[in-house]
Amino acid sequence: MNTENKEKQEEQQINEQKQEAQMQQNHEQMQQVKDQLHKVKTIIIDLGKIKQTKAFARQDGAILGAVWIVSFAFTMLAADPAYQMLGLVANILTISTPFVVAKRLKAFRDQVRDGHISFRHGFYYCIQTFFYATLLLTIVQYLWFRFMDMGPFMSQLQANYQMVMQAYKLTAQESKAVLDAISMMKPIAWASMFMITDLVVGAVLSPIIAAVMSRRKFNQQMIQK
Repeated sequence: MNTENKEKQEEQQINEQKQEAQMQQNHEQMQQVKDQLHKVKTIIIDLGKIKQTKAFARQDGAILGAVWIVSFAFTMLAADPAYQMLGLVANILTISTPFVVAKRLKAFRDQVRDGHISFRHGFYYCIQTFFYATLLLTIVQYLWFRFMDMGPFMSQLQANYQMVMQAYKLTAQESKAVLDAISMMKPIAWASMFMITDLVVGAVLSPIIAAVMSRRKFNQQMIQK
């Protein structure tokens, strides 16, 4: 009798242990499912933020592109001595580039992101803004070099190169080769050269602007306290 009771107790204990093990396994599986759902939710949120950032960067890229186009047009017109003052305005517009991007990023951060944005998203916004602005400016530059009168611009450029070549003490034959190479450049080559320069400027300024304008929720709460 005692043996049967003992066997029943051992069997009951084994069943209880199996049930506990099964419950523990179910709990771990549920936790894994929750973690996976959290990861999926985080990815969806990040993708939504990326699309949102890209959409606003496209709009603000058009604004920056308009500033660059005006600056470029004034620079071209300033090659004519009658419009030299436009060169000063063009330089001011060019120098305003980081401030325009920073102001637009601040508006995006405060109005769309509730006053906070990470460095990563800010950097992505800046890169996208510079990319779309460069794309817009490159199209305008190609059309300008293709259809507009390049005489005054080429004359001023050659005069500037003459000074550089004198400083480097190039021979007359070498100077002529340089000037011939410049005059033979096609519109697509000019546009591509400016495009590369604009992209490099964007790559240099983007992390700086993103670092200055980044603000996290934690930092904002600490400031309010």
